[in-house]
Amino acid sequence: MPQISPTGPIQPRAAVLWHGADYNPDQWPPETLDEDVQLMRQAGVNAVSLGIFSWAQLETAPGRFDFDWMDRAFEKLWAGGVHVALATPTAAPPRWMTAAEPQVLAVSASGTRLPHGGRQRFCPTSPAYRRHVERINTALAQRYGGHPALMLWHISNEYVSNCHCPLCAEAFIGYLKQRYGDLATLNAQWWAAFWSQRFAAWEQVEPPRPAHGTVPHGLTLDWQRFRSHQMCEFFKFEAATVRAVTPEVPITTNMMGKFPGLDYAAFAEVMDVVSWDCYGSVGADPVHMAFDHSLMRGMKDNRPWLLIEQTPSATNWQEYGTLKPPGVLRLWSLQAIGHGSDSAMYFQWRRSRGASEKFHGAVVEHAAGSRARVFGEVAALGAELKQLSPIVIGTAVTPARIGILCDQESRWAFENAAGYARDKRYLGELQRHFRAVWTQNLRIDVVQHHRDWSGYDILIAPRLYMLKSGLFPREGTPEQLAARVDVAAKLAAFVERGGTLVVGCLSGIVNESDLVYEGGYPGPLRQLLGIWVEQTDCLPPSAPGSFANGMSLDRDVLALPSVSCGCDRFFDRVHLRGATAAAAYTGNWYAGEPCLTVHRHGHGEAWYIATDPEAAFLEQFYRHLAARHGLHPTIEPVAEVEVLTRRGGGREVLFILNHAPEPRSVAIAPNADAAAADAPGASTAAWHDAHTDTVWPQRLELAPLQVRIAQRRLDRTTG
Repeated sequence: MPQISPTGPIQPRAAVLWHGADYNPDQWPPETLDEDVQLMRQAGVNAVSLGIFSWAQLETAPGRFDFDWMDRAFEKLWAGGVHVALATPTAAPPRWMTAAEPQVLAVSASGTRLPHGGRQRFCPTSPAYRRHVERINTALAQRYGGHPALMLWHISNEYVSNCHCPLCAEAFIGYLKQRYGDLATLNAQWWAAFWSQRFAAWEQVEPPRPAHGTVPHGLTLDWQRFRSHQMCEFFKFEAATVRAVTPEVPITTNMMGKFPGLDYAAFAEVMDVVSWDCYGSVGADPVHMAFDHSLMRGMKDNRPWLLIEQTPSATNWQEYGTLKPPGVLRLWSLQAIGHGSDSAMYFQWRRSRGASEKFHGAVVEHAAGSRARVFGEVAALGAELKQLSPIVIGTAVTPARIGILCDQESRWAFENAAGYARDKRYLGELQRHFRAVWTQNLRIDVVQHHRDWSGYDILIAPRLYMLKSGLFPREGTPEQLAARVDVAAKLAAFVERGGTLVVGCLSGIVNESDLVYEGGYPGPLRQLLGIWVEQTDCLPPSAPGSFANGMSLDRDVLALPSVSCGCDRFFDRVHLRGATAAAAYTGNWYAGEPCLTVHRHGHGEAWYIATDPEAAFLEQFYRHLAARHGLHPTIEPVAEVEVLTRRGGGREVLFILNHAPEPRSVAIAPNADAAAADAPGASTAAWHDAHTDTVWPQRLELAPLQVRIAQRRLDRTTG
């Protein structure tokens, strides 16, 4: 695998901010290629994703290749100064394959073999499909692996996994044997005695189908795990086919943010660089994209990543195809770069004339060419990224000391649980806590459970519903066994050495098989938190601005500006076992009972929030905890203004983004120190505007949707 430094560049041969789009020259007359390259020069495009979904054009029959059109594209793009992220075309098999070997197609949950059509309809377990994949991928690697334009392998496209065929069913049983070892353990972990669901033979285990009705939650959870695992194994297979020929070329696949179907943490272990497709909604709270960027970059230790798709104008699949108003494309692209992206790329370069994406946004519209507004904005951004490249490349997001824990398997288990409420949004609660930190210009990362936590002072676990014990899988590869994590022990060690842990309600309920911990919630965290939870009440969401209950703070334990606040939705009934109550409920039949507790453990402390408090409380609470660790806002918060920093190569880059449709004024103190929260003796050098090299004044005026960028030198001790 290529050795990419923690601050990049991702590809030394293309050490610039990548700017470009998905490009499909095979869908257009040959003469269009020359026009496109000329337009790319005007737009400042230096990279394209090439060949996605082009299998039928590349291989017209088994082993009969037509590379002429791609040869021309490589040569003309390279002559025009454009690098290539070459895709494996495997997301959409050609008709000659599915007609001759229909077993390569997936089987639906109802048991029907899917017909040819759409994309991502293949079976990842199929040996026949893998043979075809190996042939086309190897041929591409051998033909273009030595071409100077090749900078990256773009494996497949937006993986999705949901095949219920006999091959997958058989592989599922093998997966379960590896996980549980024997049927007795499986039956116990799935609580299969319920409704007489016990399995007497492995062959009785089937993938869940609608006709089965309610099946053990452990089975449903493990099937979700298996589907993700099997597609990740297919991704590993694809990656190996091109790595065998081009081991020096980095590999990625485009992920989809909060997509529920796959556990991207496992995929990140395979790829050299994370990339994802960001399709925000115009008018949405900018915290949603901030969270998504943090989630995606956290999959690989916050290293530089790639924004590999966004729309330059509108999508064709969102509920409303709202155009990005002027300035939003630049704002969102630079937000991604401030969050660590080394690119701003689009789907798509040229609008299709037909099929399902003909009304999806593109750099080159159906009319007006380079005269169109969108093209002009893209070209202006391309020129700006060229200017910013020497400043940004070689830096990564400045390390945060606050992390919020996220785990896809816990999300699956929580949202599938038959209890509490039907509408249970795991990521929604994480975003509420993330927002409370983000709005204060305090740096925060989204952290996976198996990653290193040693760099954080504060860890937030808003919905730690599943608390993994580290017992499963029982068997497997050394990598699989090494990935097992006893989360409770890891959290206890974090607090022991001086960390502050914040755990939210509905935590520590089940183990990794969705089997409830006995003895009171939050299971293995009871001793660390100094409490046990008897039961949880759930009330319908209150009307905006009102709350179903309240919290009254004990100022002797927690001194915040407000002594009371509202809380809603979930309400744990907490019993103290060593912890101190910092707040109590003020309403309902459990008024007076603790709803916020703190417990000292070793050199640190563990907090438990037994309900969903209002946003104002969370903001005050996290600002208080951060200050106790010496963490302060990089710049004092201003509504709808986001502050981001990147660091590396002896310099720091500061991004200030105004997401508001109105002007904003931001105070920049003479010694405003974006590193002060992270290291003593940090630089007090002046901020120099990245575009004009002038020193920033003490107060910065921001126009609506404006982004200002500055840089400064770092002291050797902090750079």
